Amino acid sequence: MQLMDLFDCLADLNKEYAVNFEKVWTTKEKDNESKKLLISKYGNGSEELVCEFESRHGIKLDEEYRRFLVKYNGGDTPNTRVAIRGFSYDLRYLFGINAKENIENHLEIPVWENKRYLPIGEDVFGNYYVIGLTDDKGSVCFSDHEKGFAIKKITDTFSQFLEKCKSEGIDPRTLIPPEEREARLIADGKAANITDGLRDLWKQEYEKYKDMILEEISADEKDDL
Repeated sequence: MQLMDLFDCLADLNKEYAVNFEKVWTTKEKDNESKKLLISKYGNGSEELVCEFESRHGIKLDEEYRRFLVKYNGGDTPNTRVAIRGFSYDLRYLFGINAKENIENHLEIPVWENKRYLPIGEDVFGNYYVIGLTDDKGSVCFSDHEKGFAIKKITDTFSQFLEKCKSEGIDPRTLIPPEEREARLIADGKAANITDGLRDLWKQEYEKYKDMILEEISADEKDDL
């Protein structure tokens, strides 16, 4: 093959790669855009509950976040990511009032001291999502515990934040009874991989997710917040 032929061949391969990469990237972007936030709400929210919370702490919540608490009162958000400007953050749950994951159990973080920001959610690493209460009221920020709970603004409003949350839903494997998961591994010749720690993990996952009901927070609902 002549040198010029080789260059032409490489150029054609490069074009094909670029086209294929663009197709893959575009498909991923479209798939991500089609995903919604799925939440297993804690429930029992009410106008009275939110008013009592505000009065107890001497604060006034942003109206969008307030309506979210009334309707959902927080909830578990399994396999959810928050995609912001090329960065992706995990979202484990959104806190509620007098709920399983209670806002008031997280008021020890420094950003709450002057009541400028209220913790509203957490990722799997112990970092927080907080909402502005004063100058930048209603904005949602990421608070990194490894950087002294430094604040990084991610959206201007709570509804924008919900729009950026994309859920995969519950992993189907976690809904399989632990005994069945063990039997499948043994049948696949992988009995050596099974440990007591793995059995405990399967049990915890199954107990957590087997009765969990997820509902989608649609774009229309976000507009209503």
